[in-house]
Amino acid sequence: MKKIYTLVTILAASFAANAQVVISQVYGGGGNSGATYKSDFVELFNRGSVAVDITGYTLQYASAAGTFGGTATNPNKTNLPSVTIQPGQYYLIQQATGTGGTIDLDPDFTPTGTELLAMSGTNLKIVLASDAITVTSVTDANVIDFIGTGSANMYEGTAAVPVLSNTTAAFRNSDGCTDTNDNAADFTVAAPAPRNSQSPINICAASVKENNIEGLNIFPNPADDVLNITSNSTADKNVQLFDLTGKKVLDVTTVSTVNVSSLKAGIYVAKINEAGKTATRKVIIK
Repeated sequence: MKKIYTLVTILAASFAANAQVVISQVYGGGGNSGATYKSDFVELFNRGSVAVDITGYTLQYASAAGTFGGTATNPNKTNLPSVTIQPGQYYLIQQATGTGGTIDLDPDFTPTGTELLAMSGTNLKIVLASDAITVTSVTDANVIDFIGTGSANMYEGTAAVPVLSNTTAAFRNSDGCTDTNDNAADFTVAAPAPRNSQSPINICAASVKENNIEGLNIFPNPADDVLNITSNSTADKNVQLFDLTGKKVLDVTTVSTVNVSSLKAGIYVAKINEAGKTATRKVIIK
């Protein structure tokens, strides 16, 4: 079991580094005294080359030293709507509103009730997860993107994003395109400037790292019955899927299409081999 856990942990960290949809901006000072905006917000961005359906995804929040999950009456978790984010598109999620601030947001989505996140304006942890399972660490299998700011006790990479304030937000560099799996290197602290789905499209020059298989795309992801796997090459691809216990559940060779209708809903690890090159990806089956 230890070997399996280690494998899953390493792959989970790899998934976060290669995420297509990332958290591109976080602002927790909304509505506070002297704040710029009246509400907290989290901005998502698709830095990849294919559209991503975020159905079932969640945002999960914790204080700098706290744990995720909150309480039954305040779970610190936002269930995201059934939305597809196009390549280069932003998506703005409004969170808790206070009595301070001077500017209203123009969000794509505003949760209600206990799903509103009242975030710290300074030191915080925020996670984009592929499901509603409560996150416990940066390397959890459902972690798509993880950000810690200030004195946060968890973060991606070598250090957290510097502390925020009521007038500053954490910005992912290159307008959302940079993702080296290191919060300190990937983010800059600056005045908040929220972008939504109507903002200009920003196609990243090098969208997702392809682990030596040029032009690799796996879609749709999440998938129902069929998974399409394409690249710049027309060579056959050996595709192996593993569940999160490390058990191989599928092994096929194909040019582009894999039938996954027999698999149970859940998260899988896909290993693709093509002409001596290998890539590993997370695949979600609905």
